[in-house]
Amino acid sequence: MRLRIFIAVLALGVTGACSTPSFTMPPGPPEYRLGYADGCDAGYAYAGSPLASAGENAGPPPKDDPQRVGWLAGYERCKRSYQRMQGVFSAFFGPP
Repeated sequence: MRLRIFIAVLALGVTGACSTPSFTMPPGPPEYRLGYADGCDAGYAYAGSPLASAGENAGPPPKDDPQRVGWLAGYERCKRSYQRMQGVFSAFFGPP
C-alpha cells in the first residue's frame, strides 16, 4: 500500500512538471529547440494533462517554418510519454 502511495505521489510530481526543461531538450539549433518545447506542451495538452494548455501551439507550424521539425518531434515524444504515465497510473489505481 505504501508503495502505491509513493508511486502516485511520484506520478503526480512528474505530471506537474509538464513543461520541458531546457536541459532535457535534445541538441539542435535554437529554432528546433523552440519548436520542440512548443510541440511538447501541445502534446501534453492533447494527451489530457490537466496542467498543460496547447494555447497557440495547438497545431504544427507551416512547412516552411524552421521550427516545424522540432515541434513534431516534441509533440510526439511528450504525447506518448504522458499517455504511458496514464497507463501506469491506471494499472495501479484502476479497477481490479
